[in-house]
Amino acid sequence: MQIRLDRTTRVPLYRQLADQLRRRILSGELPPGTRLPPERRLAAMLGINRSTVVSAYRELAAEGLIAGHVGRGTVVVDPNRIDSVDARANGVPWPQLFAPLVAALYDPALEDAMAASARPDVISFATGQPAPETYPIPVVRQLLDEALHREGPRLLQYCPTEGYPPLREAIAAWSRTAGIRCTPDQVLVVSGSQQGLYLIARALLEPGDFVAVEAPTYVGALQIFRALGARLLPIPTDESGMRVSVLEQALQHRRPKLIYTLPTFQNPSGATLSLDRRHRLLEVAARAGIPIVEDDPYRELWYESPPPPPLAALDDGGIVISLTTVSKILFPGFRIGWLIAPWPVVQHLTVVKQLVDLDTNPLIQWAIWAFLQRGLLGPHLEELRTTYRARRDLLAEALRRELGETVRFAVPAGGLYLWCCLADEVRVRDLLPEAARRGVAFAPGESFFVDPTAGRHWMRLNFTYPNPPAIVEGVRRLAQAITAVRETRTLARHAPAPIV
Repeated sequence: MQIRLDRTTRVPLYRQLADQLRRRILSGELPPGTRLPPERRLAAMLGINRSTVVSAYRELAAEGLIAGHVGRGTVVVDPNRIDSVDARANGVPWPQLFAPLVAALYDPALEDAMAASARPDVISFATGQPAPETYPIPVVRQLLDEALHREGPRLLQYCPTEGYPPLREAIAAWSRTAGIRCTPDQVLVVSGSQQGLYLIARALLEPGDFVAVEAPTYVGALQIFRALGARLLPIPTDESGMRVSVLEQALQHRRPKLIYTLPTFQNPSGATLSLDRRHRLLEVAARAGIPIVEDDPYRELWYESPPPPPLAALDDGGIVISLTTVSKILFPGFRIGWLIAPWPVVQHLTVVKQLVDLDTNPLIQWAIWAFLQRGLLGPHLEELRTTYRARRDLLAEALRRELGETVRFAVPAGGLYLWCCLADEVRVRDLLPEAARRGVAFAPGESFFVDPTAGRHWMRLNFTYPNPPAIVEGVRRLAQAITAVRETRTLARHAPAPIV
């Protein structure tokens, strides 16, 4: 596709460029997720000033048609999601009113993966959900019926912002079995661990503060930190988790406000921080006076042997904020999580939570309390471990059979994911649309890195949500998609490169 600019008319060059790109976006010729050339390269190709391209891109971005991402470039946004024509017709220029963070948080690759996952014909490895068939629905139905019968009026009103008191007591007791020394007043119940992480970041971070994060790490954490204007300090990981020695070196030049880690069956890599490194991380953080946020939603999903103690259990200095959720072991839709922290931290976070929601659903909190109090969680976890271990092994076997040396991965000792690297030059951004066409979806690796280019050959595959036949068929489709992308790349080497 060529861009033709007419220098003989009075129409500014930037407007001509914007008009042509707009038509191609709205017609679907440039579909959502398409990466436009960098400003300097497009200016050089068209023989115009870079400022002309900048002006054109700004106009399209103001209309909600494109978005710029650090490390990822400028990408086309789905025009159906932001109807700029209707917005102008109604007299409200909505795209121009949104704060910059809205565009900054848009991840086209991940959004495309999630959109594909929503199709009924697609086998999804992209989700982070547990297996629906393992949900203890009959038990929870009985618990909810009992709750409504016994305490319905009270549980349908507000409850303390800190959480339903009996649940806080049960959480503290359960946490002590993992070695975490805490009392109920150190527990704050939140509407999912994502809210807990947001409250922590909102209470402790100011724009410009550094946050040390693992590379790769949970995409939701990256989004929260970026939304609040924090600067990210990526620390590489290996099979033993965060490389604490690299963090220690980085602290000589930067002083982060927080250290964020998923030390057990990390998302997305599945790695577990070794016991030696856990002690070392606590020593380094305590010496520097930097709090550690321990995001620990996968701890109970171990398939060989229990993992090392949580950081919060090894913490003697009160520097760890521990965060977890029932979303990975019960129901994601319950939106129940909690954090454990020193009492002054809980007190301040409670104030921030009151600005977000006055309390977390009391009826659901009662159900979780009863599930813990009556000893139902232990047998349920045993069932999950048996089911998920088999699915993990099945996915690994299918990948080896269908893809062989094309993909490399380590089998994690727990969690929900296989973290896979494509061994050749196939990039996941090229693989995503081809996989979606063949009815399979995965989470693109670039979404989990501060520098997206570091994840261009990585993909995260969930092995808990799809059932065994879907796992086998999904890997077969994925192998077909990889073959198709390879063939396309071979043909493209002999074709002229398009301007846009």
